[in-house]
Amino acid sequence: MKRLSFLLLLCAWLPAAGQSFEPFTFVQMSDPQIGFFDRSPGYGQSDSLMMAAVAAVNAVDPVFILMTGDLVNDPYDAVQDSIYRVRLAGLKAPVHVIPGNHDMKGFSEEEHAHYMSMRGSDRFSFRSHDCAFIGFDSNCILDKATGFEAAQKAWLEAELAAARGARHIFVFLHCPIIREAIDERVDNSNFPVEKREEYIGLFKKYGVTAVFAGHTHQEYDCVYDGIRFITAGPVGNALGHGKPGYEVVRVTADGFTAEYVPTPGVKVRRPSFGGGFPGGRPGGRPGRTN
Repeated sequence: MKRLSFLLLLCAWLPAAGQSFEPFTFVQMSDPQIGFFDRSPGYGQSDSLMMAAVAAVNAVDPVFILMTGDLVNDPYDAVQDSIYRVRLAGLKAPVHVIPGNHDMKGFSEEEHAHYMSMRGSDRFSFRSHDCAFIGFDSNCILDKATGFEAAQKAWLEAELAAARGARHIFVFLHCPIIREAIDERVDNSNFPVEKREEYIGLFKKYGVTAVFAGHTHQEYDCVYDGIRFITAGPVGNALGHGKPGYEVVRVTADGFTAEYVPTPGVKVRRPSFGGGFPGGRPGGRPGRTN
């Protein structure tokens, strides 16, 4: 009887084990930042950019979307929040969201609580197609909120450990750990050197495949120590060489490809450095230039 039970269990398991991997596509969107560099009535420029991106992403038909922060330029502006929510609701696929620096006015218990009340969570972790997807908040790290960072890091390591054995582990945060090289200069758009080493070491330990970020309003792509670091340009207004767009990631049995796709039909508008940055530079806090 025991032998029969074993054979029945084996037969039930074999077809599932023999199934071929089903390729899938997901999309990273970042920095709609409704209101950034937008003097139009009712933030019409930001609205039109996000509306165009939503339509284009829906045409890609991803299984889900990862939104890597800076949802609005001012987290207390009700009009910006309303535009973001209306356009977000137009996305057909499920959306997982993490905060950017403009979604809080500096990291504090009060700002963190306000974000959570508005957006529901500051992190995510889920499995799909034998892959792990983990998103967390870079604000507490860069703002040196040591208690929050320690708690988040413990959660992150537990999620990474649980993901061991996944086909791929994809990690998401707002501010890039690095953009182009491990030894690039430290500025408002990457991690301090000691934090680069700390988090890359953690990702290396658990076999992370790729790390996705936003924040810079420009697109970057590099590989360091076997991990790919992808920085998406913005859904909203661009800076430098950037273009409004989104990252399309296609996962197959052999690996994955990531392509930054400029949003079709939109004009690239860039802030005048002489005229300052409305609401602050992307690397700073709302209402502050640094």
